[in-house]
Amino acid sequence: MAIRDEVIEALSKKAVALFGVDPSTLNGDTRFAEDLHCKSVNYVQFGAVLEDMYDVEVPYMEFKKKKTFGEAGDYIGAMFGE
Repeated sequence: MAIRDEVIEALSKKAVALFGVDPSTLNGDTRFAEDLHCKSVNYVQFGAVLEDMYDVEVPYMEFKKKKTFGEAGDYIGAMFGE
């Protein structure tokens, strides 16, 4: 599985835990702000999942610029040359 897909899956699982949303509604096009109404603390929580998963630092200000799960997946993938 590509890193992008792993990230989307991990973010989807976290979104289900945080917001109680239907997992079938989540995908790479899911928007943090518009669809999930994320607050700052939620971005930190999503970033922490990725930090733990990939043992990388995910700077809050950089991560918050990502609008969708797919963009976040591309961002993490780029860290590993994907």
